[in-house]
Amino acid sequence: MLCTGLFLSPVSAFAAEDSAASEIHPAIAQADAQREKEARRKRYLLLFPAAVIAITAGLVIITRRR
Repeated sequence: MLCTGLFLSPVSAFAAEDSAASEIHPAIAQADAQREKEARRKRYLLLFPAAVIAITAGLVIITRRR
């Protein structure tokens, strides 16, 4: 019986640490959300010039064919 208790005690201590670690502090969650917004904004800033170039090239091709 003692062996089983010693064998299972680290498992329960490890499980308790996991449940405490899974809870995210609100400030950390807010910072993560802000970081995601910044990443999305940077992606849009990269997409915008590419779209402008594509539209310009398309218009040039269309007007030269006519």
